[in-house]
Amino acid sequence: MNSKKEKKSNFRYMGRVTKDLYTIMPIEITADLILNLFNSVISFAQVYVTAKVFDAAGNYLSKTGTKEELLYRAGIFILSLALPLLLDLIDNPIRSISIFNKHHALIHKLLARVVSMPLIRFEEPEFHNEIWRAKLVVYNEGLLNYFYGFTDFIPNIVRFVGTICVIASFDVRFIPLAILSVVPTFISKWIYNRELYSLRHEQTPLARRRDYLWDILTGKDTVKEIRIMETEDYIKDQWTKARDEVLEQDFTFDRKSTNVFLFCDLFRLFGFAASIALSVYFASRGIISVGQFAACISAFGGLQAMTETLISMVTDQNWKADFVGDFYDFFDNATETEGDKPFHTLKNEIAVRNVCFTYPVSEKEVLHDVSFTIKKGERIVIVGENGSGKTTLSKIIAGVYEPCGGEVAYDGEDAKAFERAGFYRQFSVISQDFVKYQLTMRENIGMSTPNQIHNDEKLLQSAKAADIEQIIRRIGGLDTWLGREFDGVELSGGEWQKVSIARGLNKDADIIILDEPTSALDPLVEYDILKKFVDLTEDKTSVIISHRVGLCRFADRIIVMQGGCVVGNGTHEELLRNNAEYQKIWNEQAKWYA
Repeated sequence: MNSKKEKKSNFRYMGRVTKDLYTIMPIEITADLILNLFNSVISFAQVYVTAKVFDAAGNYLSKTGTKEELLYRAGIFILSLALPLLLDLIDNPIRSISIFNKHHALIHKLLARVVSMPLIRFEEPEFHNEIWRAKLVVYNEGLLNYFYGFTDFIPNIVRFVGTICVIASFDVRFIPLAILSVVPTFISKWIYNRELYSLRHEQTPLARRRDYLWDILTGKDTVKEIRIMETEDYIKDQWTKARDEVLEQDFTFDRKSTNVFLFCDLFRLFGFAASIALSVYFASRGIISVGQFAACISAFGGLQAMTETLISMVTDQNWKADFVGDFYDFFDNATETEGDKPFHTLKNEIAVRNVCFTYPVSEKEVLHDVSFTIKKGERIVIVGENGSGKTTLSKIIAGVYEPCGGEVAYDGEDAKAFERAGFYRQFSVISQDFVKYQLTMRENIGMSTPNQIHNDEKLLQSAKAADIEQIIRRIGGLDTWLGREFDGVELSGGEWQKVSIARGLNKDADIIILDEPTSALDPLVEYDILKKFVDLTEDKTSVIISHRVGLCRFADRIIVMQGGCVVGNGTHEELLRNNAEYQKIWNEQAKWYA
């Protein structure tokens, strides 16, 4: 996303923000607006009441007014100060408790948007920057602050207008003096907020790197390795450099801003001094009374403060709008393309036709003109050296990525034509990048079918297929917590892999893809597990991705990959006879299975 965002009116997101907030919390937002309206009326009255109490005090001191009138005016003045406090007692719980609690719905909305984005976008560094910025808007209550910025305008504008009316009743020459004295502040804050947004926008990758390095230093899965490898100091130095670079940028920015704002404060102070001199001049000439003199200075100070407040609100709204834009720009990005055709089950075949693929951050073609078919019920093994494109191909077959060229057709229909939820329901993908859920064994296996998570018979059947029955007995049953995060039982890397295989097998899917889920296991252990998998998937369509060839003798067909291309397609015996790449891989690994 371009950091030079198009500049528009401060109101550019008001409609969307209002709609979103009213959808989440209509009663609270309405109550807040009503209280703001009351505050506006009180603010308007406060200006006149303040002027009247000063005038009554001046009259009393000059013997032209009564004590009763002064006490009456003072009582009204105190009441005008007390009423906003009473309204705040009502408004604060609404804003700080009720609205804050319901504000979390925006987090769920953001999460829903993230999971609806095309998975290929997670390969783009800028996409993670966009998520980061959108997340910061939500966690810093950016939408609420933007909304409040407009609603809080109302009482301040009313107070501003009332103050001008009071000052005009003394002398209109005070008005331009007060307004002009804060013009430098307006210009400076406008520039400051624009530059601050640009700084934060540009700092995103560096801030993400800083936090990533901190996670490495404190993460359970990384701290052991960096301790043994004695790389703690190096990582710490990298984190310190990233942190200090952010702090230095902030310090430099704030130092420049402080100098500018100091000049603005001096200019405003000069304007206030000029107003006092003008008031003294009017009082000495008898144009205003002593009481009016005090009220005039107070009103001028109030007008100056009101003008600065309104200027700050205007400039801050522009700044807030930029950050709110980070949230809505993320929502305006394209979601995953989705068809509307239902996909119930595979009837005939999967046809991979001239598929090409390149990752967004690379110019190198990972897959080139890949074509083959998978018949319903076939057990296919895709083999090849690391980097040959096997894993990418499996993601394209499963519809996780869309090919840059060619198509993957299911029973003659392009995968893009199908409704996503129904399409994914027919797949179970067991990946080498499995997740170690710090939850119970039951949840780790049953995560793939949440509606049957309490079906012990089904879970144990999947556990048996993945050869983890003994592990379940050893740890004390399905409801034992796994991982040390919450004081559970820690498993070995191979045991965690078997749990992930059980999770994949537990899903009732017609098409199963195994993407090297046993790569960290001993070749013979891997062979035993995958042999059981082949037996279990006799009536299913299965695709096994592997750089090992031990299982190939039991596959219906083998696809050989090399450099992103299909260089072999046939049975084990056929490929051993006539495919040089397969012969090389087999001869290198045959000793493992002898």
